[in-house]
Amino acid sequence: MAAEDPALSKPQAEASRKSLLSASAEGAKFLILLQLSSRLLTFVVNQVLLRFLSPELLGISVQLELLMISVLYFSRESLRTALQRHGAETTSEKKSGKDTKVGGLLEEGSPAAQSQTLVNLSLLTIPMGIMFAGALALFYSRGSASTETAQQPFFSESIAIYVLATLVELLSEPCFALAQQKLLYKLRAGAESSAAFTRCLLTCGLTVYAARVAKVEGGLGPLPFALGQLGYAVVLLGAYWHRVLQLSATEGFSMGLKRIESSPDVNYHLSLFHAPLSRLATSMWLQSALKHILTHFDTVLLSALSSAHSQGTYALASNYGSLIARMLFQPIEEASRNLFAKLLSTSSPDGKPSAESVTSGANILAIIMKLYSLLSLFFFSLGPPFAPLALKLIAGSRWSDGDAGGVLASYCYYIPLLAINGVTEAFVQSVATETELAKQSGWMFGFSFMFAGIGWLFLSALGWGAKGLVAANAANMSLRIVWSLVFIGGYFGRNEGEKRGEKWSLARVLPSGVLVAASVGIGAVSRGVVASEGGLIKEIGMGGALGVCLAAVCFVTERAFFDKCIKMFKSTRAK
Repeated sequence: MAAEDPALSKPQAEASRKSLLSASAEGAKFLILLQLSSRLLTFVVNQVLLRFLSPELLGISVQLELLMISVLYFSRESLRTALQRHGAETTSEKKSGKDTKVGGLLEEGSPAAQSQTLVNLSLLTIPMGIMFAGALALFYSRGSASTETAQQPFFSESIAIYVLATLVELLSEPCFALAQQKLLYKLRAGAESSAAFTRCLLTCGLTVYAARVAKVEGGLGPLPFALGQLGYAVVLLGAYWHRVLQLSATEGFSMGLKRIESSPDVNYHLSLFHAPLSRLATSMWLQSALKHILTHFDTVLLSALSSAHSQGTYALASNYGSLIARMLFQPIEEASRNLFAKLLSTSSPDGKPSAESVTSGANILAIIMKLYSLLSLFFFSLGPPFAPLALKLIAGSRWSDGDAGGVLASYCYYIPLLAINGVTEAFVQSVATETELAKQSGWMFGFSFMFAGIGWLFLSALGWGAKGLVAANAANMSLRIVWSLVFIGGYFGRNEGEKRGEKWSLARVLPSGVLVAASVGIGAVSRGVVASEGGLIKEIGMGGALGVCLAAVCFVTERAFFDKCIKMFKSTRAK
């Protein structure tokens, strides 16, 4: 759904915006439910696995997962981001796919051609995946993996299975692109939740079987993780294709390559690949690659400067610490990226989004960031004191007796930065031009060197271990947030003009001074409660009571903001 069709009247444009907001809100709900169910399932399975896994094996599984994620990211991320800017058809354009063929080619601008554009470009991820999988797997197995890692049982077989699983997952990429474009969040949630359940079942089942039933000498190494990931990819592919093949038959597009006729306004390379989107995806590739390296460079740095035991400790703290981020913040980031790309697309004759769309975009971004800033106060005040206690209850004394509790406490300061960076970079990727994206890539390249230097200082020179890596990550994330905020301020400064109403301002997203003071005081009391060692029950009870107190102060001091959120939610539901 394009941001504004010049042919639409103002009432139609307003209805279009409200429909988009409603669909995005519904999509965010499905994605949050997806993350909640899959992460809770993974959480339960991890509690079982922790009884059978050593920190060393957990660290190796993280390395193999990084290999898979890297192949997927380099193969598809830039295309995913670019395709989100491809406007879907308006109601006035809809017509049967049978009427959109010219000389055997699909007609540019027709619904069938719009869907085919997504399919054609998404299929490029498969040859890219083969190339990156071969290169990265060879690099990891021959040069990156330590001797200790390579001696694990079924190590080579696990790498091969991870590569196969990655390629199978890439076969579902055209389906993902169509689901995103058509706002079929329910389809995506169903497919990914089924796949996640399969992965957990296989991983947990094989690990327990090897340890308790078969009693395999030395265990299976990382093999259960590899087979679990293969099961995930197969189920995901089957669930997606079953539904999307029905769509292709109904709407007249193909799930293979199909030619599209170029128009005076839009050219197609080889009559297959949308030229503007191809250029945009190419320019985004370097930016997305740098983002991935920055996001996962902590794992690489930890692998180079610490033992497998430290890697496992950091992996545990990272998994638990970012659980909320993955369940809540990541779905909001994905839905908002899709929303901003469509709401603020520049399809109007003057190349600018409408004033109404800019206002809506500013309001939505401000609301999300304000919610994040309020949640941050809870993480800052209550997270660090009670994180070691939570780890002891969840993972047992085997892990809490080490330094994992302290690392998890440090991670509580990092989680809010993850959330804010996610939504601000989602906005940048949705509206930035190719030149602006190139500029961002340059800054991120500089940040990567700074991160490496800070990481070496904290990890090696100062010997802070995993805590130092969390601190380095926080410093790097702060730099990225500052860059995005500067861009956002400039964007709204150029596009808001003389419009009426509340303009974008960073002050709109900050919590009240009273609430900040209350969170500082409650944080001090929390640390006193933990230091007093009054017993497990007392600490849990006091933690809950302090959380309720902070929530009450938040509700009273931010009442006007919550009323605004409720009003906006009701307006989208009414539509």
